[in-house]
Amino acid sequence: MSRVVILKIGDGSFETGFSVTLEIRDNHLLIAPFADGKLVPNLDIAAALQNYRRAYYHWVASQPSLGITVPHSMITHAAVGDPRDNLRKATKTLKDSLNEWLNSSDMSSIQNHILFHIGTKSEVRFFIQTTHFYLQQIPWECWNFLHQWCPDVEIALTIQRNPPIINLTSPINILVILGNIDIENEHNSLCLSSLQTAIGNPDKVYIQILSPSSEVPLSTINIHNELIKNPWDIVVYLGHSQTSSDGHDGVFIIDNDTALSPEHNLRNSLEIAVKKGLKLVICNSCDGLGIGRQLANIGVPHIIVMKEPIAVRVALRFLEVFLPNFLEHKSLQESLTIARQELRLHEFEKDAASSSLLPLLIENPEEPPLILPPENMGKNHVQGWPLRLYSRWKQALLFMLSILVTLSVLYWGGVFSDDASKYPEISLGEEILLKTNRQDNIIERGRQAFKNQEYKQAIRLFKKSLDRLPNNPEIRIYYNNARAAYQDRNPLKIATSVPLGNNPEIAQEILRGIALFQEELNNEQAKNPDFHFLQVVVANDNNSPVDAKDRAEKFVKDPSIIAVVGHNASAASEAAKDIYVQGKIVALSPTSFSPKISGNGYIYKMVPEMETFATSLSEYIREQTDKLIIQNPTNLICYDNRSGDNYNFAKKYKNILLGQRFQKVIKDADFDCNIEPEINLDEQEIYQKIAQYQVNILMVAPYVNDLKRAVSIFKQRPAQQLNLVILGSPSFQSYLTLAEGEQGVENLVITVPWYDLKQDNYIHSFWQNKINVWRTPMAYDSTKVILTALRQLYQQGQKFDREFLNQVLRNDFSIDEGMTGKVRFDENGVRNMNNNPDDRRYLILQVKNGQFVPLAPIKSAGPL
Repeated sequence: MSRVVILKIGDGSFETGFSVTLEIRDNHLLIAPFADGKLVPNLDIAAALQNYRRAYYHWVASQPSLGITVPHSMITHAAVGDPRDNLRKATKTLKDSLNEWLNSSDMSSIQNHILFHIGTKSEVRFFIQTTHFYLQQIPWECWNFLHQWCPDVEIALTIQRNPPIINLTSPINILVILGNIDIENEHNSLCLSSLQTAIGNPDKVYIQILSPSSEVPLSTINIHNELIKNPWDIVVYLGHSQTSSDGHDGVFIIDNDTALSPEHNLRNSLEIAVKKGLKLVICNSCDGLGIGRQLANIGVPHIIVMKEPIAVRVALRFLEVFLPNFLEHKSLQESLTIARQELRLHEFEKDAASSSLLPLLIENPEEPPLILPPENMGKNHVQGWPLRLYSRWKQALLFMLSILVTLSVLYWGGVFSDDASKYPEISLGEEILLKTNRQDNIIERGRQAFKNQEYKQAIRLFKKSLDRLPNNPEIRIYYNNARAAYQDRNPLKIATSVPLGNNPEIAQEILRGIALFQEELNNEQAKNPDFHFLQVVVANDNNSPVDAKDRAEKFVKDPSIIAVVGHNASAASEAAKDIYVQGKIVALSPTSFSPKISGNGYIYKMVPEMETFATSLSEYIREQTDKLIIQNPTNLICYDNRSGDNYNFAKKYKNILLGQRFQKVIKDADFDCNIEPEINLDEQEIYQKIAQYQVNILMVAPYVNDLKRAVSIFKQRPAQQLNLVILGSPSFQSYLTLAEGEQGVENLVITVPWYDLKQDNYIHSFWQNKINVWRTPMAYDSTKVILTALRQLYQQGQKFDREFLNQVLRNDFSIDEGMTGKVRFDENGVRNMNNNPDDRRYLILQVKNGQFVPLAPIKSAGPL
């Protein structure tokens, strides 16, 4: 038996490094003491891997004849220039980065043990054992040190170490599943006919084909039945597939309505098949790592998958080299190594770029090498069965080769899958985004438990933190995410993107609405599980268009995320909108006012345009003027030019005032009150102009990311200006306004999209926070809209699909009992508030004694 070397990589991250242990066995006996080492922190490896994948898809996009579907996000990230040259450089960078990392790490003890106990020994099986998804994607076959001493070794991935299952028995049984193939197609029919000739004598091997038009038709129940009733030696799947968002599982996409997962609806059947002797599973489908991981967890001893889509000619060449070597009694690992070497010779030909990095072998190291018995063992009756076994294996593999070659063009290029939460600034619970939360030791321990999938421990720790600090929406979301992972094998997942980095107060106001609905739903499921638990992926976008676009791209390429609540600032939503539309994912903004994000098919918003509220505010001023509460009204309008919403608010407000009798506005020609930092306009200069022009009404339209600067204008009022009427846009309703403005914002008047005392008290009692603002209930209702629509799909027996969700929302959808009233969208995806006369939409609030309190609605403001 060959010598087995297992490099076990323990817990850690690229930020903190990984512990490493070496194990060497011969005939299952440990022949060397365990050697320890450490992989040092290195963020460049993850970046190099992602750059390689982006370059790979950039090259794929330049080769439309390959028939590979390219994710939009991968195209936009790709570098300019010759795609093949870019990929060559990215591949070299990845290989160089890997070797530089390994050489700079503390691996000397491990390398010495390898040299001493292995040397140039020819029969070596080398395994990488890790549960870290990125480490499983790394091309370990490029490790120069190992290949200097074992040039022909194939590095396999190992996930589970199980006792060997029963040996092969005759006859060889092969189950082939052809997902979503049109057998009636004339071309396919001819191909299948030629396969019968390639099989030779079908009596020597039993092959069962499941396809849409086979004698046993393709269906979920038939797949289950076939896996259970017969002792299969080989299972071959041909069709679309994708890896799940967390990388631990994947799905075989049988048809447009059916997806089967080794972890969920296929697990029992596969476990029975393994017990009956299943030895090898070949997944000739895209993005196979997640499926391979779960098949290994189930106990399948030998698995071959492709990490990425692969060109048809390359797939053919790989099998043309791999299969003859395997049929000539070379081991599975050795045959794979030879095939990979062949691909390396044609590494950057027209349609073979970087192809040698794609095949991945996953094996159980406790199993003996998979190898066919030699022909001379079949010379007598006693030893005749190995010969017959070899013949049948050969026929089976020829059949598989024909199927793979003929039909691979139909299947290469499935849906690209990526887990959004593995990236920095995006978290399901494995990263803490809010800086102040990172300082809490209990939260840090909960984060680590969540990352290690110790969900019960994460629940306990996050709950302990919430008991002490209940007003913490980020941790409440992670707490409920852990509950969902622990109690629901198929939780629903949405995402949200908020400015946790540079505007944490506004971000938390939005997260409180999302977290409140999530907890209500998960509590309901815990008591009466009639639907699904909810997980929320949280991202920090800093209200930055660049960051928002990046987060949107990552959301879109994560198929487990079915919808997005976000973004906050209009500039962020505008930057992300096209990505969501092209990715066909619903995005519902609870707080963006911009009209530019509506009318795009998949984009929805909960609030009307900002100018609507300028109308309400101007009506308030007109009423105060008519009642002679304000005499000789003279207005100064200040705005932050970085905020398109608030600039439009200020412009609309000014135009309305100019049309009102007796109103005077300090015009730009006299004094332009642009308060963006680049103008360097300070509060003293503003009040000098107020005194010069005898201004008695000051209206400020701030940038939400710079509320502190805007609030300081009110706070720095000199004593002689204390009777100045001060006004603001909806952006001002925030605890930050009260905390920073103190007495300076007393009597500040603003217009808002929502206020309800009863609901306000409910939110206050739940969060035990100092102030509730309109962003929280709007985010609550945004989340409720998405989950209500998903529940409709569930009740109709339809799958949770992004496009189906959008169809529900576009088809006369409404909820009657939202926290902010009835929610209904017009044809442009904008919340239609005209049909709800009791929605309290004309509210004007004023700061009194450090709180926002409502004034009487302005009835003449007109419909929103």
